[in-house]
Amino acid sequence: MPQLLKITSIISLIFLMASCTDNTVYDEYIAIDNANWKKENVATFEFEAKDTLHPHNIYINIRNKGDYAYSNLYLFVTINGPSGDFSKDTVNCVIADNRGKWKGKGIGDLWDYQQPYLGNVKFAKKGIYTVYLEQAMRVEDGLNGISDIGLKIEKITTDK
Repeated sequence: MPQLLKITSIISLIFLMASCTDNTVYDEYIAIDNANWKKENVATFEFEAKDTLHPHNIYINIRNKGDYAYSNLYLFVTINGPSGDFSKDTVNCVIADNRGKWKGKGIGDLWDYQQPYLGNVKFAKKGIYTVYLEQAMRVEDGLNGISDIGLKIEKITTDK
C-alpha cells in the first residue's frame, strides 16, 4: 500500500506542475457527425476574453482520419467581437506534407494537427467573442474524414 500512495503522490505532483505552467485560456473541440463535414454545418466557438493587456496565440485544431482524401483543409473563419465588430478570413490548413505524410500527432487512424492561426493578438475589448469555422472545400456531398474541429487560445507569457 505505501508504494501505491507514493505513485499516486508523484502522479498528482506531475499534474499539479503541468497545470501551473499551462497558459491555455480556451480549448474546445466539436465532433463532426459521421466524420462528414457538410458546408452548412458551421462549428461555433464562444469564449470570454478577460485579458486585454497580454498577447495571445490562436490555433485551429484539426482531427482527421487516415482516409481523408486531401492534404489540406480550406476554412472560412469569422470572429465576432463583443461590440459587434467582426473579421472574416480564408485559411488554408496544410495537414499533410508533399509525400502525403500527415502532420501532427497520430494514434491509430486518427491524427491531431494544430494550425497556427493568429499570433501575438491582444483582444481589443473584454467580453464574449464568437468564432465560426466553416469548411470551404469544394465538395458537394460533405467532406469525409474530418472527425473533429477545434479552437485553442493561449496567453503568451514571458518568463524573466
